[in-house]
Parts: sequence; C-alpha cells; structure tokens
Amino acid sequence: MRQVLTLPADLLIYLNEYQQFITDNPPDKNLPNFPMKGKFHSEGRSEYATSLECLNSTKPDEHDGFPPDSFGYDMNKETLKRVLLNDGHRFTADEKEWMAKYIAKSEWVDDVIGTWIGFKFCALKMYYPADGYIAWHTNWNVPGFNCLFTWSNGEGYWRHIDSSNEPKGSLRAADDKMVHIQDIDGWHCKLGYYGEKQEHNKLLWHSAYGGPRITLGFVVGDPDIWEDIVEEITSAENSS
Repeated sequence: MRQVLTLPADLLIYLNEYQQFITDNPPDKNLPNFPMKGKFHSEGRSEYATSLECLNSTKPDEHDGFPPDSFGYDMNKETLKRVLLNDGHRFTADEKEWMAKYIAKSEWVDDVIGTWIGFKFCALKMYYPADGYIAWHTNWNVPGFNCLFTWSNGEGYWRHIDSSNEPKGSLRAADDKMVHIQDIDGWHCKLGYYGEKQEHNKLLWHSAYGGPRITLGFVVGDPDIWEDIVEEITSAENSS
C-alpha cells in the first residue's frame, strides 16, 4: 500500500466537511439502537481483531473475503436504507431523522468527492467509535484498485500482510511480513490493490483499529481510470 500524507487542498475541503459532519454528529451518540456486531468488543478485547493470533485463527482456504468481525458504523446509503427497512422498528423518531441525514450525506460523498476523484463508487464509508476495529480479511471477493481515505486523531492504525514475494498457490504470507501503518492526525490516503484469491502475490490481508476514525474507500476496476486517480491524489505530494 502506498501512503499519501499530503492531499490536494481542494480535496481536503470536501473531506474536512464530511469529517466535521460526522464528528459533530457521531452515530454512536445519535443511533443508540443501531444493530451492531463487535463480538471482540463485547468480550472486552477489541484490539485482538488486529493481532497475529486473530490472523492465524482464520483458515485461508475457508475465508470468503469478508471481515469476520468489526465494530463500527457502515454509513453507506445502501446499508442505512437496508437497516431502516429491516430494523426500522427499533428506532425512535429522532433516530429515523438522523438516518435520513446520514443517507443524504452519503449521497453527498458520492456526488461531491466522487466527482472530484472522477469515479463515483465509494464502496466503503465507515465510522469507528472508540475501540472500533475491522478484523483481518482480504476483500478477494471484490478485487480491484483501492483508494482509501482515513481520518483519525493519530492513535489508530492499519495492518497488512505483504504478499508481494509469495509463490504461486500461497494464500497468506508468514507473520513476519506484517506491515504496521500508524495513522496521522487528520486525513491521509492509502493506494493499493486487493487481489483475487488466485493472485498469490497481490493478496492483501488487512485489519485496522482505533476511534474515532473515519474511512472512505473507492474501489476501481479500470486500470486507466486508476492511473488518473493516482495522479490526481498524489499531485500535491509530488509537487512539494
């Protein structure tokens, strides 16, 4: 994963607007009846989700690509609408109003930030509260180039396993290939590729921990579009 610490100023205006909206209106405060996962959180061991012990408890040949556990709020409009449809009876009138506001802001991200990037598929919009996390997984069920924006207070982190030198047939590299990337205070971006299961040297086992923490993930399949996105996002860093 390539980490970009200096983002274009005009893009930061939009990212900061979204961050301000979420931190001023935190879902963990406004949606007390939101259906949550968080098995490890309920057991009082949130950070276990990013440990090598947790990674090694996952059998690669049985892994489907999805995270086995997470503690956070999926703020994508499709998810929020589905939660309203299936669990709307759990919410108070105030919570339903907040859900409508979060859905509108999700659409704003797609329209405004997606337009700036040039690709309007923001596959991930996550808000992690204190002790939030996403456990080890690969996303090999949805392979593609990934542009991952993260806002944090600097206390959270990302971990992945470097598979770039793995031989054909490998589904996961050894523990000593783990890479730890500490968040910075504010926004940064990670650029990389999530490989399919058979792409032995492009697999990306990854996990993350910390909160409050916001993540926006744009997934791109077209290499030409991806090259343009990378050029735009790295323009400020390359010119400094």
